[in-house]
Amino acid sequence: MTGAADGPAGSGPADGDPADSNPAASSTAGSGGPAARHVVTWRAAPRLRRLAAVAVIAIAAAVLTRHAGLLLPAAPPLAVLAAAGHRRRPASAEAGLTLSATRCFEGEELEVTALFAAPGMAETWFALTPAATMRVVSGPPAQVVTGRARASARWVLRPATWGRLAPCTVTVSCRAGGLWQADLALAAAPVEVFTHPPPVRTSLLPPTLLRRLGEHTGRAAGGGAEFAGIREYQPGDRLRDINWPVTSRRGRLHVNQRAAERAVDLVVMVDAFSEVGPAGDTTLELAVRGAAGLADAYLRAGDRVGAVALGGMLRWLAPAAGNLHFYRIAELAIDARHESVVTPDLTRIPRPALPPGCLAVLFSPLLDERVLTAITDLRARGVWLVVVDVLRHEPPPDPRAPLAGLALRLWRLDRRAQRAGLARLGVPVLSWDRGSELDAVITPLRGRPLPGARSPAGRP
Repeated sequence: MTGAADGPAGSGPADGDPADSNPAASSTAGSGGPAARHVVTWRAAPRLRRLAAVAVIAIAAAVLTRHAGLLLPAAPPLAVLAAAGHRRRPASAEAGLTLSATRCFEGEELEVTALFAAPGMAETWFALTPAATMRVVSGPPAQVVTGRARASARWVLRPATWGRLAPCTVTVSCRAGGLWQADLALAAAPVEVFTHPPPVRTSLLPPTLLRRLGEHTGRAAGGGAEFAGIREYQPGDRLRDINWPVTSRRGRLHVNQRAAERAVDLVVMVDAFSEVGPAGDTTLELAVRGAAGLADAYLRAGDRVGAVALGGMLRWLAPAAGNLHFYRIAELAIDARHESVVTPDLTRIPRPALPPGCLAVLFSPLLDERVLTAITDLRARGVWLVVVDVLRHEPPPDPRAPLAGLALRLWRLDRRAQRAGLARLGVPVLSWDRGSELDAVITPLRGRPLPGARSPAGRP
C-alpha cells in the first residue's frame, strides 16, 4: 500500500476547497534547495587560446627564419599567458537550480531559477534544455549575465502531461577575467504532475444501496455517530444535540454536528498493462483522468474511495475519505506508469482494498488477456464491477497487406464477442468515445441496478 502524500502546490481537484485541505498550497520550496558548493574545472577561454596561438606562431616563425624581430609580436601574448598562469582560479563555485513547486497539476506553471556565483566572474551564460513534456512559457532559452559575481536566470515552464517528469537541465558557462572558462550542468529534481480530473456529476451506486430510501446518504453532515463539528442551533435541531459547554461560553445555543453514515465504497481500477494511442491521448492517460474524475466526485460527496493499479508492482489503496486521499490515488497512478509490467496476483489484494458490497470501476482498453482474467476473478469474489473502455483508436490497417480490411473486421468482431462475454458475467462495458464527457458515459447506469445484480456464487 502506498504511503500518504501531500497535495501539490497548485489548485486542488475541487474548486473552492479550503486552503488547509491542500497542505502544500502555500509551500514554495524548490526541489534543488539553496545554492550548494560545486567543484568546477577551469579551462582556457577562447581569448586565451587565441593569444597562445599567436605566441606560438610568432616564436616558430622567429626560430625558422632566425629573425629575432619576429619575437616582438609574441611578447604581449606571452605576458598575458604568464599573468594568467600566476592568477589564482577559484576551485569551487556556488550553483543551484530551484523549482517553485515539486508537485503541480498539468497545465500549471513552474518557475525555474538557476544561480551561479564564483569569484572574479565576468560573464555567465545560462542555457535551458527543457524536457519533451515541458513547454517554455517565458524566458529565452539562453541568457547572458555580465559584470556580476552572482548571476541568476529565470524561466517559466508548463507541463503538458501528467507523470513523474524531469523538467529541464540548465548548462552554466562562466568566464573568470576573460581568460578562464568553466562549464557546469544542473539537472532539476523530478516533479510529480497530477492530472486534472474531468467534472463528474453522475454517481453509480451498488445494487444493494438501491434498496435504501434516497439516492445518496454520504454527505458531510448527517445523523451518524461520528462527530463532525459544531454549529449554531437552528429550528428543528434535537435538544439532545446541544453542546452545553460551547453554549455557555458563547452565549448562544450551539449543537454538535455529526457525519452522515457512509453510502458508497468506490474502488477505481486502472489498467496499466497497455498504453496505446498518440501522445497526449493514450489509453493510460485517459484511464487515469477518468479514475481521477470519479474519485474526485465521490470524495466531494463524502464517500470512501479506494484504488487498484493493474500493472507494475501490485499497488492498492484501501477506501478512505477526505481531500488528501485524492493525491494518494494520483501518486499511485504515477507509480504504476513508471514501473515495468508484471502479472499481478489478485489473491494478494487484502480484503480492505475491495470491501464487501463495494462498487469497482475499471478503466481499461481491454487489450490484455490478464485484464480479462482479473475481471473474471473480481466477479467470482462478488465485486460489483463496471468497465469503461478507453480505447479510442483502432489498429491502423497496413495498406500493403491484401487482407488488411478483413483483419480489421475480424478484430472488430472479436471486440464484440469480448463485450458479449463480459455481459454474460454481469459486467457492463461503457465506451468512452472521443468528444464525449465521462459524465455522459456513465449516465445510462445512474440509479439503475447493474446487470450483475447477483454474484456468480448466488450471494445478494
